[in-house]
Amino acid sequence: MKKLICILMLCALALPLSGCSGKNPYAGAENPIATITMSDGSTMRFELHLEVAPNTVANFCSLANDGFYDGLEFFRVVPGVLIQAGCPDNDGTGNAGYTIKGEFSANGVENSLSHVRGTLSMARITGRNNSASSQFFIMQGNYPEYDGSYAAFGTALDAETLTVLDAIANRAVDVNSVPMVRQTIATIRVNTHGLELKPKTISIEEKPTPTPEPTEKTSSGGKSS
Repeated sequence: MKKLICILMLCALALPLSGCSGKNPYAGAENPIATITMSDGSTMRFELHLEVAPNTVANFCSLANDGFYDGLEFFRVVPGVLIQAGCPDNDGTGNAGYTIKGEFSANGVENSLSHVRGTLSMARITGRNNSASSQFFIMQGNYPEYDGSYAAFGTALDAETLTVLDAIANRAVDVNSVPMVRQTIATIRVNTHGLELKPKTISIEEKPTPTPEPTEKTSSGGKSS
């Protein structure tokens, strides 16, 4: 099983936002609203929390509005746990060519969002706090044990979002957690309310090597893979 940059896995970098300077340049700004439109026309909507993970939000908005995610797939589905997307290679090994700093407590950044149903969070490489890049995951289940280790940055806005999430997460998958029927993203666009968001990034010379997933745990959301 490809232990991709799994739910807990992938890229990274540092941003003086909340991680270094302790100052949030977007303080007081209206939170962006992200809309994920699937190839079948169904949509998921999320509020992105600038006050919690400003650089993570800026990075996601920048990639989304540049069309980076268009045509990519939810390549990893763990029913009852999460769905994952954002890899340009659709196999968990790719990234945006840079990383960002992990905005979570284990990396010295306070983050109050919990990994419960409908939470949007960044994937990274296990053991590398500053390895998040473009890959993200959406929680179907409740896994608070991920809190403090992954940069949660968004929350589902409505019942339709959760319905679409369940439709994707409940698809049949193979032994590698790859959906038997491709789950393709048509577009992801973010309404930033006119705010210009520029992420602080870290250059990388090559793709991160996939690493094993976290230890299997059980919570109210089910089992992780």
